[in-house]
This record gives sequence, structure tokens and C-alpha cells, in this order.
Amino acid sequence: MNCLLTGSTGILGSHILFEWLRKTLKEQSVNQMFLVIRDKEISAEERLKAILNHPSRPGFLYDFSIEKCLEKITVIASDLSVIDKKTLNRYEFDTVIHCAASTSLAQTHKSKEKVHLQNLLVTQNFLNQLPDKVRRFIYIGTAYSYGIQENKVKDSISDYAITTFRNAYEQSKYESESLVKAFCLNQNIEYQILRPSIICGRLIDKPFFETPKFDVFYAWAMFLNKYANTFSDQFRIWVDKSSGLNIVPVDFVAKAVLHAYKNPDIKELNIVNPKPVLHDTYVNKVLNYFNIHSFELMNKMPSDLNLFETLYYKSIGEIFEKYISIPHLKFDTDAILKIIEELQLDLSLGVHDNFMNLINFSVEKEFKRSY
Repeated sequence: MNCLLTGSTGILGSHILFEWLRKTLKEQSVNQMFLVIRDKEISAEERLKAILNHPSRPGFLYDFSIEKCLEKITVIASDLSVIDKKTLNRYEFDTVIHCAASTSLAQTHKSKEKVHLQNLLVTQNFLNQLPDKVRRFIYIGTAYSYGIQENKVKDSISDYAITTFRNAYEQSKYESESLVKAFCLNQNIEYQILRPSIICGRLIDKPFFETPKFDVFYAWAMFLNKYANTFSDQFRIWVDKSSGLNIVPVDFVAKAVLHAYKNPDIKELNIVNPKPVLHDTYVNKVLNYFNIHSFELMNKMPSDLNLFETLYYKSIGEIFEKYISIPHLKFDTDAILKIIEELQLDLSLGVHDNFMNLINFSVEKEFKRSY
């Protein structure tokens, strides 16, 4: 039960690591984890220790010393883009969880190049360097790999025609997922494709709301926190009132990934919230929180934009336009509901009740990255 994990310094990867430590130290149901971490200003080993020592780590880790945790972890100090088979062959693992990725949603040329490189090309190189002993490859994709779909989607993505994406990120993850499947089938390696939707801070394991990086939907709050007090203009925001955001807590996603690890018969799984947060229920609260009281929810793009609206639609509004102004992606939730029931969690995973707590927490933390 040894496993190699990529992306362990990221939002989800660090929580997969935390959950692995719970299972190996408390439940003793898994064994050693190997982490590919690159040296930066500090060494890979020191980067790992910073994560394990950080005050934002889950409370259950306080039951174990850092030394005890480190006994179950082996660091492979390397950049994933240049790692080779000779290096990987030194370590004893037969399963890989590939979590490393860029989540940039920007539409700039630089962002498109970044997601193509980090999500597709790095994955391609990594696959080609896998040791022969690897028998299972778990790929962490995104629930938005389906692109824009009118009908409800099930966990098997091959049942759908994928032609239109909201951005280059979605496309890169879909292409990477397809690459993983083709490679594994050719090499007789078992694969699992796990697709989380939009990730927020912790809502299961204390301390709540924690996340090492305020990413994706938090950028909306970041924009409003920076500019809301600069303008007094009316704010007309284009949203589809009948649609919403599908948000899942990072600790729930980590638990779902480990559940899939322990159940290799799960070939594909959309790790989604059965109940999306409707735009009509949170937009008003968020705008009022940032002291924007003169606003209107529009069913189309407003014309004659004022200065505040111009800034919004040329920046963050452009990124989120196809997530909040068109019908949301709908998911068949039968499989994920079984996992939620097994973990004895609320059907909405606590997201609805805590949405504004998540926003407030991000503001209090000044949107600063923890590690």
C-alpha cells in the first residue's frame, strides 16, 4: 500500500497528504507515501516540514509528532517536468496519484501556455517515465472537463461529445485525462479518473475554512475587496439566476480521493456537490458584505458600462462569465451521494451554510497563501 503523490504542496495535494497520514498513522490502512517536491528557496524537505508544521493543518495531525509523520513520507526532490525513470525506480510504490496542475482560468496567451505545459506536457513526460512496477495511475482532473453541456452528465465522460470549453484550463484537463486513459490502456495499467468541482476551504476537519491558497471563486471576493470602496457607481452584474456554483470542501475531496484509492473498481468519479449554490442566493450577500448596495442582477451583458463595471468585465468578469452567466453544468450524483452517506455528511457538504464564512475568512486572511 505504497503510493507516489504529485502536487503535495498545493491546495488539494496537501490535503490528500493529510488524509493519507490519518489513514496510515491512525487507521493503519495504508503505508508509505512518496512525494515529488522541487527545491525552491528552501529545500524540498523543508517545504514539506513547513506544511506539516503550519498552524492551518488539520487538528487530527496534532495527535502525532512531526517525526512520526515523516516516518511515513519519503521526499523525492525533483521537478516533475524533468523527473526520469531512473530516479523513480529507486523507490518502492505501485500506485500514483497525479494531482499536480495549474488551475489558471485566465484567457491570456501566457495563461494558455501555462496550463498546456503544466497540465498536458508535464503529464505526458511523467507517464513516459513511470517505472514498470506501477500498476495503477489515479489522475485528478476537473468536473469541468466536460466543457459546456446542456444535459446532465454521468461519471463516464466518454458518453459525451466534448467540443466547447469555457477556457484553456478545462481543455488542458480534458486532454490530459484522455492522454492518461490511452497510455494506461496501452501499458496495461489500471487507471482512475477523479474530477473535483470548485474547491473551497475545509468544512469537515477543524480548523474550518482553512485553505493554503485562495483560488478560483475566491478571486471574485479578492476583486471586490480591492475595488469596491473605490467606486460609488451602480453595479450591474450579469448572472443566470437559475444557475449556481458547484463547490466542494477540500477536505471532502481528499476523503473522496482516498475512498477511491481503497476502491479501485471506481474507474471515474465526479467529486461534486449534489446541491450547487445558486447565484441568486449568494451574489446579494457578497455584494452587501463589501458595501455594494446599489446593484442589479442582469440576465444579459449590460451596455454603456460605468467605470466600475468596465473594470469588472475586463478583468475578473471575463474569467467567470461562462461560469455565472450561462446554465451551470449538471451532474448525476448517485455515486458521490453514496460516499457522502458513508461519511455521514450533510447533503450540501456544509457549503450553503458556510458560504459567507468562507468569504469572511479569506478577507481576514487577506487572501495570503499559507505555504
